[in-house]
Amino acid sequence: MKKLYSVFAILIIATMTLSACAPSVAAQPVAVEAEQAQVASGANWNFDYIQQVPPIMMRDALLETVGQTSEPVPYYYEEAVKLSGHSCMIVAAAWSMTRLALEELYPAGEIPVRGQILVDMPGAEDEWNIGVFGEVMTYITGASPKTGFSGSIFAGNPLTVRKNKMVYTDEPVGTAPPKMEFIFSRMDTGKSVAVSWNIALVQPPTNEKILQEPASKLTSGTATDEEAKKFIQDWNDAALFVLENAGKLDGLVTVRVAE
Repeated sequence: MKKLYSVFAILIIATMTLSACAPSVAAQPVAVEAEQAQVASGANWNFDYIQQVPPIMMRDALLETVGQTSEPVPYYYEEAVKLSGHSCMIVAAAWSMTRLALEELYPAGEIPVRGQILVDMPGAEDEWNIGVFGEVMTYITGASPKTGFSGSIFAGNPLTVRKNKMVYTDEPVGTAPPKMEFIFSRMDTGKSVAVSWNIALVQPPTNEKILQEPASKLTSGTATDEEAKKFIQDWNDAALFVLENAGKLDGLVTVRVAE
């Protein structure tokens, strides 16, 4: 019995490895309309844009190996917001940068494959907001630091391995945000792209210096109704600005082919 089980398991893993690693497996385009972005999560968002961002479609060899799906899976901005605990220009930038990087790595409607993507981070995990970017990028791509899934019993399929596919520097590097480049690479083709964004172009301006005083008033309960309303509106307008303008406004998000 054990022998039959072992043979059966090997056949399953071998089949999924071949299908997941084949270049043509993700070659079918999937049309995604904006109205399909709605998620029946039960969340009652005060800002509609959180549920209206079109999803990013991904294939996942691990999900397919264990028979939980055989089709591309939508990944939603709404879930990235839940993961991060809020929507802001940083979460929106991480989402948009990942989307544009994947579009460059997987052109012509090819569906990106989770577990097939490596991400080199531009600094340490606790430097600036780099770790926040990393959490959103992990959610979409599956690429994880050393805490990720090892692949364990699925060692025959490297796409099931998630750990050590997102690499941070050991020490802070001190690079200014506009010059930070996140490197996304495909394991199968070796193609890499560098993605950066320019926080200075975000409207309304919401850098840390501008936000510090009104944020302090809001959390301490000393903000007037007008001040609280303006802070909340500006906060969400900045996130929406990034989501709407990434890939359209020159310099907001930049993607280049990396060596």
